[in-house]
Amino acid sequence: MKKVLMVCTGNKDRSPTAAMVLAEMCAPMWVTSAGTEPWAKNQVTIELVEEADVICVMEEAHRRHIRERFGEAHAEKVVVLDVPDNYVCWEDKLIQLLKGKLRAALGLTKGT
Repeated sequence: MKKVLMVCTGNKDRSPTAAMVLAEMCAPMWVTSAGTEPWAKNQVTIELVEEADVICVMEEAHRRHIRERFGEAHAEKVVVLDVPDNYVCWEDKLIQLLKGKLRAALGLTKGT
């Protein structure tokens, strides 16, 4: 089973929503979420990064964080979804945006 890590800044809005959206899409994947900041609800750790097959980040800054903190090998697993930090958790516009971006990033079909 593919393991996917969703990453945003504070693990409050975008990455938890992305994890739940992927789960609701019934994708055959293990998924969790984390944030890059020290105050994040669930902070990105080396264990999470090593365990993940794919790391979906919301912004290019998150990819840089993973590269700088955990190394180039883990940065190669990163897919930038390009989702700006102007949404709140479970906002309809965020959900719709994430569905399309997750399908494309993870190679899922429309029915998923």
